[in-house]
This record gives sequence, structure tokens and C-alpha cells, in this order.
Amino acid sequence: MCGFAGFSDAGMTREDMRTTAEHMLAAVAHRGPDGAGRLHHRGVTLAHCALTFTDPDHGTQPFVSASGATALVFNGEIYNHAELRAELRAAGVALRTGSDTEVLVELYELRGTRMLDRLRGMFAFVLHDARTGTTVLARDPMGKKPLYYTRVPNGIAFASELTALLRHPAAPRVPDLGALADYLVFQAFCAPASAVRGVSKVRPGSCVTHERGELRETEFWRPRLAPGTGARRGPGLREAEQRFEELFRAAVARRVTSTDRRLGVLLSGGLDSSAVAAVAQQLRPGQPVPTFSAGFVDPDFDESDHALAVARHLGTEHHVVRIGGPDLAGVVESELAYADEPLADPSLLPMRLVCRAARAHVRGALTGDGADELLLGYRYFQAERAIELLLRVLPAPRLEALARQLARRLPARSGNLPVAAALGLLAKGLRASPEHRFYLSAAPFTPGELPGVLTPEAGAELAGHDPFAEVSRLLRDQPGLSQVQLSQLAVTTHFLRDVILTKTDRGGMRSALELRSPFLDLDLVEYGNSLPTGLKLHRFTGKYLLRRIAADWLPPAVVRRTKLGFRAPMAALLRGELRPLLLDTLSTASLRRGGLFDTGAVRLLIDDHLGGRRDTSRKLWALLVYQLWAESLTARPRASETPAYPALS
Repeated sequence: MCGFAGFSDAGMTREDMRTTAEHMLAAVAHRGPDGAGRLHHRGVTLAHCALTFTDPDHGTQPFVSASGATALVFNGEIYNHAELRAELRAAGVALRTGSDTEVLVELYELRGTRMLDRLRGMFAFVLHDARTGTTVLARDPMGKKPLYYTRVPNGIAFASELTALLRHPAAPRVPDLGALADYLVFQAFCAPASAVRGVSKVRPGSCVTHERGELRETEFWRPRLAPGTGARRGPGLREAEQRFEELFRAAVARRVTSTDRRLGVLLSGGLDSSAVAAVAQQLRPGQPVPTFSAGFVDPDFDESDHALAVARHLGTEHHVVRIGGPDLAGVVESELAYADEPLADPSLLPMRLVCRAARAHVRGALTGDGADELLLGYRYFQAERAIELLLRVLPAPRLEALARQLARRLPARSGNLPVAAALGLLAKGLRASPEHRFYLSAAPFTPGELPGVLTPEAGAELAGHDPFAEVSRLLRDQPGLSQVQLSQLAVTTHFLRDVILTKTDRGGMRSALELRSPFLDLDLVEYGNSLPTGLKLHRFTGKYLLRRIAADWLPPAVVRRTKLGFRAPMAALLRGELRPLLLDTLSTASLRRGGLFDTGAVRLLIDDHLGGRRDTSRKLWALLVYQLWAESLTARPRASETPAYPALS
């Protein structure tokens, strides 16, 4: 894993190039502690910091092709680089190193951007082709690695993180109100937008080319589902089990065996991460795999006993990271204001603490991310299936009232989302279309609530804004999908790509810890997407295939367990350890300086939550995270920090 930055440098002095590159790269120094480099390549300056896994002695970046025509900076890993290396050699290319970086640059010179279809891995990279003057920015299909860019007077600037891009002297610094509206609904700034107007993110599965002053976007992959819901439209159960297990084992093996460095597993004790740990341990017999889990002081959030039971069953080297309110508050106060851009998922806090502890033992770890989206594991999908069936016999108003009634009668608790809460949240969005329902049920603010929390001036700029535009784009040309399938693709669009994977990347890379997600292996994803819904959500049992496969590896209690989720006790934190920060950051004076949020509406949310009248923690957390970032945007020095590395030559 790495970090990089760069910019078109026509008209700049060498000193300006060097200084700008140093200050941009210093902002992502945490992503690559193994060294840094800079290169001026015929009109483009490239800078890179490394966290090495493959051929660290010869894959130094920026990397230049044997012809000298193409230069590259790359963040990620290409898991099938050995296969691609063989193809290059068969085509007569003489390779000089064993690095996947060289494979990328030489494959581009051989095939151009068509080579993107052949890559299997996680990546964000920028290459400059001096033959045509073209700069190519590309991001992997799932969006595991971030990539930002903006126009500058002499071309473009780009970086692994927004913080680095904003250190370019010509970068814009005005908040994007449309993107802010999306953030308040989705909890994240969703590609292709960013928190700053004029700064874009490369979409997952896309490349952006800059040539002769023009930007052009090309999508090379998007998620597609096989139409229909029945189990008869596809392979039989046994065949699907065999193929899925084969692909899953290969996905874990790609990530474990592609490096000589020791890898761990982030183990929650749930089915997904336990299955990953099981296969990882099978690949290293006699060598206990390091596993890491969060142990929350609040018992409603703690799954550490389950993780410990799995670790003992598998024989891993297990570590529990004990987390209390002061630990979570410490992450907020020490780091959140300087985060890349706002992310309102509270689980980023414990993720950050677990990754920090894991980095003391390993440089990389596997996760169970992606299984719930791929195999319909969330309770929302079970509720969506129930809605799909019940709407055939009940009108929507009657079903909405029934869901609320059931939610009131079922046992409730204050920890991770139980069935009652899932029903209650879904009831709020029941009359919406399936592809919107997941977000409307769980959004900090629904689109209809935004005018009430924003100032009239800010709200006026959002007239006609559609937060679901990207969801609609990905659903285009995919007819015949069931309600569950529409919900699945919508959840993948933003919750997986923009929330979960942003959290994973940020939580790990702040500690220079590389996180790898086998369930998001492209071959496995494409096979899972081709399967009928009934093989993934069997009646009301999600992750049906995985449960059957993992029954031979894990204790029955783990295979049968209902997902709890990885969350932080935000309601209690805002009333306790974070109360002073909340009151200061969302004070009337602070909000007036920003000029975006209605002070009276925010004050009411605070009073209701602190007074115990209602839980407004999701709304307050989203506002707090954004306001911390917005204040740092204006206060953060742009060119005075000492670079994290010696001066780049």
C-alpha cells in the first residue's frame, strides 16, 4: 500500500515543483513509511511514498517503463501479476523486476487502457504517457483505493487523499453543497463528487484520461445481477457450493501468498471474518495466523467472546483490543479533524484502534468486508424479502403500520441493530422504491429533512438535487430485477463502495496497515452476482451458500449466528466523553462561521439528545464530523508543515 500525489507542472520552476510535491506527499506520509520518491516526467511531476509488499528492492516508485515513455505511481496490489508477467514475456517484453508495478506500466505500453480488464486486485494509479501527453487515472472495480483529482491552470492535479490535493497551491477549497447533501443522507461523500467543489473522485471501475486539456471518463466495469429471483435459473445448490468455495479459497490464497510478509485477520467472531480466518489458517498449517478483535467495554457492542471462541477453534494467535469510551473519544479529538474528508460511520473509530494495535504485529490483514453485500447478509435484505411478499397481499399504508407495531412489541436494546430497529427503520421508507429504501431507513437525514437543517441560502442551492443519481445510473440497463436485487445493487453503490471501503482504507492506512478483502475478489463477485437470489437469501436466511460451505470449518454456533455488526456506542459517547466537543463544535458561533447549518435546528437536536427526549446521535454525529473537517479546512496550513520525509531529490 502506498500514497501518491502529482500535478501537471508546465510553467513551474524546479523549486516550485519540488516544494509542491513535498507538501502534497507529506499529507499522505502515513500511507507509506518505507520511503519516498519524486519524478519530473515531461510535463508531469509524480511523487510517491511506499508501504512495500512485492519486490521492495526493485519496485521503487515513481516507476518508469523500459522505453522511458511511461511513468507510473500506484497504490494497491495486483494479485495476478505473475500471470500477467508470463503474458508479457510471451509477447517479447523483457522485464527487469519482480514487482507488480512494472507489470502495470509495461502492460499499459502493450495494450493501453484495455489492460484494465485483465487486472485482479485493488488499485488506484496514475500514469503519464509522454508519447501522447496523456495522463491516465484508474481505480479498481470495487473502489478499494481512493483517487482524487482537480483541474489546475496548467492541467490537472491528483492525489490519494483530498488532504494532499488541497496542498496544491491552485486547488479549490470551497465546500460542495450538493455533495454535502449526499453526505447527510449516505454518511459519505460519494464518487464522483468530493467534499470540495471542483474536486472529483474517480468512480470505481473507471478511468479518467487527461489529454490536451480535455478530461474523458471511461467505465470498464460495473456490478450487474442476473435477473430473476428463483433458484432454478442457475446452477444447482451443490454446483454453486463447489464453485463458490473454489473461488473463495482462491481469493484468500491470492491475498495470503502474493507476499512473503506476515498477514493477520481482523476477526469479529461473525461468519464472514471467521470464514476468512479459517481458510487463511488452512493455508499456513503449523503457523498460527495473527487475529485481532475489538473488545468493547459496553456489552451491547462487544463480540470479543465470539471472536475468542473462533480463534481457539482455528488455533490462531489471537489479540483483543480493549476499547472504552475514552479510547473512542481520543480518536475523535486527535485525528478526526484532520481526516481525508468527512465520513459519518462511527465504526471508523474502533476500526482505527484495532488497526493501530494490529500494525504492531503485522503490515497487512484480511477482512470479511463485502460478504453481506454479495450474499445478502444484512437484516435489511430479509426485511426487503418480507416486504416484497407482504405487499402482494397488503397495501403499503397497512404494512407500514404493521411494521411499526411489530417494532414496538419486539424486545429492544441500545446496542447493535436488532430486528425491531430494522423493522422500525424500514417502516420509515416503506413507500419508497426498493433501491432507495435502505438509505431512507437509515439515513442521518432524509432528503426531505435537509431544508430544515441547512440555512435558507444553502438549501436554495439544492433545488432539484437528486441524491440517488448514481444509484439510478448503475441500475440503468438492468431490467427485470426483483426488489431484493434492486436493494442489493443500491447498497453496493454507496454503502459498500463509499462507506465501508472508505472506512477500511482510512482505518488501516492511518496506521500504514494494508487491509485486503477476499469477498471482494472480482472473480468471486462476478460469480456471486450471477447466482439466483435464492442461493444467497434462502427463505429468510442470508449468506446461505457461505453458511453451508463454512459448516466444515467453523463451530455450528458461528455458522448460525445472526450478524450484529461493527459499531460504536455513539449515543452514549455524545452524552458523555464527547459532550464538550459536541457543544463547542456545534455551538451557534461555530455554525455561523461556517454559514451552512441552521443554528436553531441544530440546537434542538442537541437539546433533545442530551436531555434524553430522543436519540438524535446519528444526526449529531454526521454534523459533528463535518463541522470538525470544515473548520480544519480553513485553519489547516497549506504550505508550512515540515515534510514527513527528507527533501525529495
